[in-house]
Amino acid sequence: MNISEFKLFLAKSAYAPKEILEILSKDEDCDVRASVAQNLNAPKEILWMLAKDKDSVVRISVTKNKNVTKEILEILAKDKNYSVRSFVAKNLNAPKEILKILAKDEDLDVRASVAKNSNVKEILEILAKDKTLNVRTAVVQNLNASKEILEMLAKDKDSWVRESVAKNPKTSKKILEILAKDENYWVRESVAKNPNTSKKILGFVNLLQKH
Repeated sequence: MNISEFKLFLAKSAYAPKEILEILSKDEDCDVRASVAQNLNAPKEILWMLAKDKDSVVRISVTKNKNVTKEILEILAKDKNYSVRSFVAKNLNAPKEILKILAKDEDLDVRASVAKNSNVKEILEILAKDKTLNVRTAVVQNLNASKEILEMLAKDKDSWVRESVAKNPKTSKKILEILAKDENYWVRESVAKNPNTSKKILGFVNLLQKH
C-alpha cells in the first residue's frame, strides 16, 4: 500500500479520529477529500469547509453524508454546479423548503431529482406540470404520486409519461381502463402488465394488441 492508498484508507475509515480527518480534508488529492466528506466521523466544521471545496466531486460527497446539516444543504442548494444541486435534491434529509426551491431550478436534472425524492408529496403537484418530459415521468414513477396526479398525467401529450402511468402499481383500474384504449402500443402493453389490471381490461388490451 503506497502513501496515496493509505491516505484514502484513512479518509474512509470509521475509526479515523477527528484530528486525522482534519488533516486529510486539506489533502491535495480530491479523492481523499471526497472520502473525508462522506465519512460519518467528519465533524460539522469539516463538512462546512468541504462544502466550499473547489472540486464539485468533493461538494457532492458532502451531500451524501448522512450527518450533513440543513444549513450546509442550503448552501449547496445554491451551488453553481447543477450536479451538486441535483444531489442535494436527492438527499432524503433535505428540508421541504430547499426542495421547493430546487423544484423550480433552471436545470431539468435537478427538478427530476426532486421528483424522484421519496420524501416529496405536495411538491409533486408542481412538478407534474413541468414543461420537461423527464421531470413529469419522474413524478409518475414516484410512489407518492397521488391519484389526482396519475389521472392528470394519464392524459399527457407524451406517450412516455402515459406509459409510466400505466406501469405505476398505484394506478387505479379506472385510469388503466382509459389507458387500455391508448393509441400507443407500449402504453397498452404496460397496462396489460400492471397488477391492477382486471381480466376484462386485459382481454380488451390483448384483442387490440393483435391488430
